Amino acid sequence: MVDRFYRLRFGRLLTFHRTAVLSGVLLVLYNEVLVYYINKTSWELPPGFSQSREDDKIVRLVIAGDPQIQGYQYEAPGLVGWLTRWDSDRYLRMTFSLLYDTVRPDAVIFMGDLLDEGSVASDVEYSVYVQRFYQIFHVSAGTKLILLAGDNDIGGEGSDMITQEKMQRFQENFAPLDEVVRVKNVDFLKVNLVTPYQHAPAVPRTRLMSQLSAPVRVLLSHVTLNAALLQTAATILGSFRPQYAFSAHFHKYGKATYNITRIMKSAGLPYSADMGKTQPVTQEYQVPTCSYRMGTPEIGYMVVTIDPAGEMSTSVVWLPRRYVYLGVYVLYLILVTLGWLVQRVCRPSSRQHHTTR
Repeated sequence: MVDRFYRLRFGRLLTFHRTAVLSGVLLVLYNEVLVYYINKTSWELPPGFSQSREDDKIVRLVIAGDPQIQGYQYEAPGLVGWLTRWDSDRYLRMTFSLLYDTVRPDAVIFMGDLLDEGSVASDVEYSVYVQRFYQIFHVSAGTKLILLAGDNDIGGEGSDMITQEKMQRFQENFAPLDEVVRVKNVDFLKVNLVTPYQHAPAVPRTRLMSQLSAPVRVLLSHVTLNAALLQTAATILGSFRPQYAFSAHFHKYGKATYNITRIMKSAGLPYSADMGKTQPVTQEYQVPTCSYRMGTPEIGYMVVTIDPAGEMSTSVVWLPRRYVYLGVYVLYLILVTLGWLVQRVCRPSSRQHHTTR
């Protein structure tokens, strides 16, 4: 009778172990693979992505804000730091590659803060970060990669000063701070405003103006024009008159509309008679962060199309909330541990078994 009871209890323990292992495997499969494909079914792309790609002039874009790949100085040391960096890199790689393969964009734009510790890293660390960035965000040769600098890349926030050395290092490893990039019928105009907290180097307006030739102009800046100094924003808008603008820095999605003439008037800048009549307007979109490490639950990329007439369509593809799924792992471990303890307590000891017999 006791032998039967013992075998029953031991069998239940084995069943518990099998169940725990099987449920753990299924949980990992869901959290690390399936959740991304399930999330993909909720994406709503602008209509231009469904049209034929042969010889069309629609510009298709993926725009990413603040990936801030994690470094070594601010992360925990040892195994914990390695694990957090690995998980963050994998999340960025998984979400970006799935979106990139889905939309096949003409250009991918990163709105600055490519690295979390780019401004403070040693040259050796910086080299590793650059390699990791290009491994995570791999694009084909037919896709233009437009990279902006942010305050985490070259300084500019608080006591982290912008220096010539930091700017030079970014340009040698990524891209110029100020430039015009042509994609079909659109000129993308990069300007180095960096942050509202420090004065950025002067934007080379004359050089950039000489490179503008497309009928559609899109201004790209790490910080929103709302956060820049009024004089700076008015000068930029009045000089280039972009139809659209994109920014990031604050990790959240948002929109704003600027009447260029009114802003120039508020800043005390002169403007031409034609500007006073036409009242040109710039629509600005603030891009959310694509990293779950930025302290906001709203994580995503912007997907954009611009047709030959200059009409733009946008959408945000929201990504899985990684911390929720990491929390499920913690809950699973707690439940398995409690279940194991209950099984141990309820199982009769070998001494009790011997005495009873």
